[in-house]
This record gives sequence, structure tokens and C-alpha cells, in this order.
Amino acid sequence: MKSNYLVAQSNDLIEARHNNPLTVREQKIILAMVSEIQPDDEDFKEYRISLKDFNEMLGLKGKTKYSEIKEVVKNLMGKTIEIPRKNKGWLLAHWVSSAEYIDGEGVIELTFSPKLKPYLLQLKEYTSYRLSNILALNSTYSIRLYELMKKWEFLGTWEYPLEDLRGKLGVEEGTYPKYSNFKVRVLSRAVEEVNKKTDFYISFEEIKKGRSVERIKFTIKHKPEKEIELLDAKIKPERLKKQVENEDIRKRLNALTKDYSFNHIYFTEMYEGALFIWSDDAEKELSMLIHYVNEEESVKNPLGFIKMKLQEYGGLYQKGLPVTFADLKPSQRRTGRVEKVPEWFKNRNEPKKAKKETDLNIAEEREKLLKELGYENDK
Repeated sequence: MKSNYLVAQSNDLIEARHNNPLTVREQKIILAMVSEIQPDDEDFKEYRISLKDFNEMLGLKGKTKYSEIKEVVKNLMGKTIEIPRKNKGWLLAHWVSSAEYIDGEGVIELTFSPKLKPYLLQLKEYTSYRLSNILALNSTYSIRLYELMKKWEFLGTWEYPLEDLRGKLGVEEGTYPKYSNFKVRVLSRAVEEVNKKTDFYISFEEIKKGRSVERIKFTIKHKPEKEIELLDAKIKPERLKKQVENEDIRKRLNALTKDYSFNHIYFTEMYEGALFIWSDDAEKELSMLIHYVNEEESVKNPLGFIKMKLQEYGGLYQKGLPVTFADLKPSQRRTGRVEKVPEWFKNRNEPKKAKKETDLNIAEEREKLLKELGYENDK
């Protein structure tokens, strides 16, 4: 199991109600399985987890406890999830349809329920994060809070009705009915653990109706510089080195941009997409795309255009077509801005010509006034 693998789930699955909630052990098993799914997979496979990885995820020490692992898997197969559907419908499905221990290989094979295919395969609207961000969490509420906040990370803030939040976090009905208990035992602890162990910093405020708390408003900030606490300490130096390398790439690409830049969140998504398509040539391809954006006058939203192009080329790549941004040629090159100067500004320094008094009445009145003042016109 590689903790740097991505976990990708449809947004409907992220927002599902966990009325029959998974334990923290079960959550980690499910998410480890999800991280094995590839973007181009059209069907579920049998996902293998070694007993060694099981021990790490379940926090078991010493010799492998086969009976305990079997009990965990057995309970997992009984768990269901309620996914909202259109027109107020819903889908109730099991997470896992089968599990098999293969003696001699030291692995357990698990298969997802076929009903979950639309929510885990060939995704269009989805939320993704690195598996490492949840492996260090010790609370089922913390994992669910992290997933919900990940969905709304790009907005930076989100609100949930209190009762809706309870269901999404997996708080069973009748548990912590008083808000004060829910806040102390669930919400505050989950926020504290997420802030300490993941790449998020979350805060929340209570929105009241009268004296009762009706909604919870979250503020979400990303911590790109934080080194996630991984279970396997041996890969920490390698991961840290990779983070430094990626930050250097971000700086080099930002040096090429004009009037826009890539923040950590945008860069991470952009660069991972480019790596998926071009591997070692990712930086080179992005440099060519940036050059095109800088030159093409028709591009009004550089960041939106870059994201759109990566999605477009990613789709072509998955169809087996060769793609490169070297093929992009500006059709309308940007030029220096030419200001149109109004005529009045051009002639501002020219002497003004006196207007002729053609109106006889005005001339007569003028002569009359001069005489009254004692002035005589020179003839």
C-alpha cells in the first residue's frame, strides 16, 4: 500500500449519510481500496491488501492476529451507506460484496459492491486527496470531516445545517443529542486532529437561531508546507525531497507567467494532471502552455483556460491519442495597448479663435452698455 496514492470519490459519495457508520479501521480499509482504483478503470477489480498493511491500518502490534482481522472484515461487509439520488431518491448499498483471505500469499482480496461503480469509476465530478492525509487520523469523525472539507476547499468556507452535519459525520441517531456534547466529543476533537495531522487548518463558528445552534460555518485553509505524518517513517525524507522539488518547479513556472500566478493548491492539481499525461516532460509541457497563454490575446482567464486544456488533453490521452502543447500556436497575438486619443486632447494647445459676433442685438446691447459706463469706441 502506497500512502501517496490518491483517493478519488464522487461528490455524491462524499456527501452521503453514514447512518450505519464505518469504524476508523473500516474507513481506512475502504479508502485504501479506493486508492488502488485507476482513472481509466471501467470495472472494479479484486483489491489486495497485505496482512502487513492490515496490521498497520488496524493498529495491531506483534504477530498477525488472523481472527481479529477476519472479524474486522466480517463487520465491514455488513456496513451500508445511504447515497442521495435525484428527485429525493436514495441508494442504500453495501461497501464490500466479497472478501477472501489467500493463504500462502498473506493477502486479503476485497471487492466493492457493483452498485458503487458510478461513484468510484470514470468520475467527472469528484473530490480527491492523498491517502496519507487520513492514515494518521484516529477518529472516524476526523476522517469524514476531512473529506467534507476537501470537497469545499476551493471555496474556502462552507455551511452545514447541524442535523445534516451529524449524519454526514456518521454520528448515530440518539448519540450526543445535546449540542454541547456533540461539540466537545465530536466537532472540536475532529477539527483539532485534522488541524494537527493533515494539510488543512479548519475553524468553525456557530450560527444560531434564537438561542439554539442551527448551522455550522467552516473556514478551510490549506497548509501546503506541512509535512504529513506518515505511518511509514522510512519514506518521509523521500516525500520531503519531492515536496521541495515540486516547489522549485512551481517557482520556475510562476516566473514564466504574466499577470497571474499559481498558488500551492492550483499548482498541485495542475502538476499532478500534467504528470499523469506526460510524466517526466510535465514541466516542459506546462511551460509551452504558459507561453501560449501569454501570447494568445483571446485568452481572458488564464487559470481557467489552463485547467480546461489539461482536462481536454487528459481525456485525449486516456483515449490513447498523443498530445502535446507544442501544437498550440497563438492565432491572435497580444500587442501593446494603443490608446485612442480624442481630437480635443490633440488640439488642446492650439490658440482658440475668437468667435464673430453676428447677432446684431448682442452688438447693440454691448455698445449701449459701454456708453453708459463712459467708454467711447475708437473709430
